[in-house]
Amino acid sequence: MTDLTDLSKHVVDIFKSTVEYNDYKNLLDKMKENGEIYERVKEFRRKNFLIQQSDSGDYIDLMDALTNEYEDVISLELVNDFIEAEAAFCKLVQDFNANVTEELEFDI
Repeated sequence: MTDLTDLSKHVVDIFKSTVEYNDYKNLLDKMKENGEIYERVKEFRRKNFLIQQSDSGDYIDLMDALTNEYEDVISLELVNDFIEAEAAFCKLVQDFNANVTEELEFDI
């Protein structure tokens, strides 16, 4: 293994020790205990991602429709907590990636 491979494994271990990751993982595990909720949240996240990646000019209308479609699930405290934890963990990873690309002067 290269030094970078060893270092990346160390970075992963550090990520796994963060509050953000542990909150995300614990809430994910709790959601998985209820297969129906877990599947609905997966559907919601997939559709949300597709809307965010689309070039549609109806972004707000599409997001409103998605929110209405999944209101019964996303209004649950567990799901809301999970979505917030996931966003916090994603932000941590994004900040890390941004720092790496900035320091390497990687023109993106």
